[in-house]
Amino acid sequence: MLTTLTLRQLKQALEQTKRESTSLFPEAAVPERWLQIGKDEQYKSYWAKLEEQAIRLTAQPPSPPPFSDFLLFGDTGDRITYQTKRNELFSGLHVFSLLMMADERPEWKKGLENAIWSICNEYTWVLPAHVGLYVNEYPNGIWDRPQAPRETVDLDAAGVAFALAEILHKVGSRLHPWVVQRAKAEIERRIFQVYFNDPTPQNWELKTNNWPAVCASSIGAAAIYLIDDSEKLGGMLWRVIHVLRQYVSGFDEQGATPEGPHYWQFGFSHLVYFAELLKERTGGKITLLNERKIGSIAQFPQFCLLTNGKVVNFSDAPDESRFHTGLMQRLSEYFPSLPLPPEEYRMNDIPVSWLEATRLLFWSSDQQAAETEHASEGQEHVQERIFKGNQWVISKVHQPAGHIAVFAAKGGFNEEPHNHNDLGHFILHVDGVNVLADVGIGVYTKQYFQPEYRYETIHAGSHGHSVPMIDGYRQGFGRKYMSQMLQHSATEDEVHFEFELTEAYECPTLQSFTREFLWHRPSDEASQLIVTDRVAFGENPSTFQEVFICGVEPKQVENGRIAIGTVDMHVSPSDWIFEVEEVNTVNHYGKEGKFYRLILNRRSVSANMESQFRFVIN
Repeated sequence: MLTTLTLRQLKQALEQTKRESTSLFPEAAVPERWLQIGKDEQYKSYWAKLEEQAIRLTAQPPSPPPFSDFLLFGDTGDRITYQTKRNELFSGLHVFSLLMMADERPEWKKGLENAIWSICNEYTWVLPAHVGLYVNEYPNGIWDRPQAPRETVDLDAAGVAFALAEILHKVGSRLHPWVVQRAKAEIERRIFQVYFNDPTPQNWELKTNNWPAVCASSIGAAAIYLIDDSEKLGGMLWRVIHVLRQYVSGFDEQGATPEGPHYWQFGFSHLVYFAELLKERTGGKITLLNERKIGSIAQFPQFCLLTNGKVVNFSDAPDESRFHTGLMQRLSEYFPSLPLPPEEYRMNDIPVSWLEATRLLFWSSDQQAAETEHASEGQEHVQERIFKGNQWVISKVHQPAGHIAVFAAKGGFNEEPHNHNDLGHFILHVDGVNVLADVGIGVYTKQYFQPEYRYETIHAGSHGHSVPMIDGYRQGFGRKYMSQMLQHSATEDEVHFEFELTEAYECPTLQSFTREFLWHRPSDEASQLIVTDRVAFGENPSTFQEVFICGVEPKQVENGRIAIGTVDMHVSPSDWIFEVEEVNTVNHYGKEGKFYRLILNRRSVSANMESQFRFVIN
C-alpha cells in the first residue's frame, strides 16, 4: 500500500478513526506486561545494568558538551569527542523512561524529568557532522562563515523527537506538566516547524539511503503521537509517505540495497516502526507493509549471512551484524516464510535505546517458539540470489563434511550510498573466515566524506578492494563510473556471470575490461571459484596489476600456488610477480583489523591480455 496509497485514502482513514479510540504501540501500553518483563529472569541483567547507569547519572549528572567540542568537527574533522558527551547527556531519556515503565520508583520519574529538561536546553539536536547538510558544497561554506546555518533535521534530531513523543505518550501523565509542555514545544519548534513549515527539501529527501527512512519515519511517528487534528496530520504524513517511497526506490526488485545489511536494519526498522503506528492510528485501514517489494526487502539480510556472525560487508559496513529479532518477527507476521536469523546473528543484548529496546522486548515475546521452528527447518544445499538491479550476487553453499563456503561479488556504480570504489570486487568466506575479504567501514570524520580524502583510504579506494590497477589507474568516483552485468545464469552445479567494467576506470587507453566469475558448487565436492579478467588497450600499457584483499596472510607454497588459509589460489607463474603488503586498519567502531594486499604484477604486458585465477577450497 506504500506505493499505491492516495492522499484521499490517507485523509479519510485518519478522519474516520478517532485518535482517542486507537491504541498506539499497544503492546507497551499494559502496565502488567511491563511489571512481568521487569521481573523476568532472562532480563535480570539488563534491568541491573539500567539501574546501575541510572544511579551513576543521578549521582553525577552529565554536563552538556562545551561549544569548543561542538566546533571540533569543523576545525579538525573529529566527531567522536562531541558525540560521546552528547550521547551520555541524552542517555537519561532512555534509561529512566525504561525503568519508569517497569518500576514506579520516584527517583526514576525525577531522573526522566531532568533528562528531558536537559535535552530541551541543547542548542540543537542536530549533530555537528550534519549541521548545514543542505548546503550543496557541504561541508565547505559552513564552518568558515560568521552566520550559523539554518536549523535542519538529521538522523539524531528526528530520532530524539520520535522517542520523546512516544515516551510522553506512555508516561506523560505521570510527569510534571511543565516538562511535558516544554518537550512538546521543542519538538514543534525543532522538527515540525523546520520540516513542515518550510517547503525547501531536506538534503535527505533527495536520497535513497537509510536517511530518508530514519528521518521521515521518525518525524511521521512523532506527528502521529502529537497531532490531534486528523486533517492537518494527513497533510504532514503525505510528505512523509513520498519520502518513504523514495527510500524504497533505492532497493532493486529483488530487495537489495547497496548499503548492505547493516544500514538495511537502521533504515528499514524505522519504516516498520512508523508503518505499524500508522496502521494502529487508522484502525488497520492503512497497512504500508503489505507489498511484494517490501517482502523482498525484508528477505534481503538472510542472503547476506555468512557464518560465525559475519555478513557480506560491501560499502561502509562492519563485517559482523546482529539483527533485531523483534523486527524480524514482526515482519514474519506479514511474510510467513521469513525465517528468524540463526542464534549467532540475533540481537540478544538489549540496547539502551527506547525505540530498539521496547520493540525487542515486546515484539520478540514468542522468540523461543520461533527459534524452535527455525531449528527444525532443513538447510538447503545452496542459498543464493542474483540481485540484478544492484548487481550483487551472493551464493552460500553447504559443502560435504559440514563445511560452509560463501561467495559474493558486486557491480553497480561508484556513487552509491556509503560508496566504495569497488566494482567487480568479491568476498570468499569459508567456515567463519573471510579468506578474500572486504575491509569495510572506515572511521567517520569530516574528511572521510570528502572524495579527495575518502578514496585515498584503504577502506573506500579501489586499491583496498579485489580489483586490478589498470596501467596505474584506480577506479574513479562518480555516477559515470559504472559496471554492466553482461550475463548471468545459475544451474544445479554452478553460478556464472560477467561484468563489463571498462567504464569503472579513467585509463584513457583502456578499450575493454570484463571480469567473469564462475562459482562451481556441486553438492558432492568442494567448491571453487574461477575469476577471468580480459582487457584490451589502444596501445600497450606500461603496467598491469591484480590486487586481492585477503583476511588471512597469503603464502606461496609452490610455483603458481598461493595458500590463503583454507583456500588455494592457482595462477600462471610465468605471468606474475608476487608480493604481499600488510595493512592494519581501525573501523568506525574502534575495531582493529589486519588485512593483506596480495599484489600480482604482470611480467609482460600487451594490448590484449587474459588472466585467470582459480580459488580452490580445501
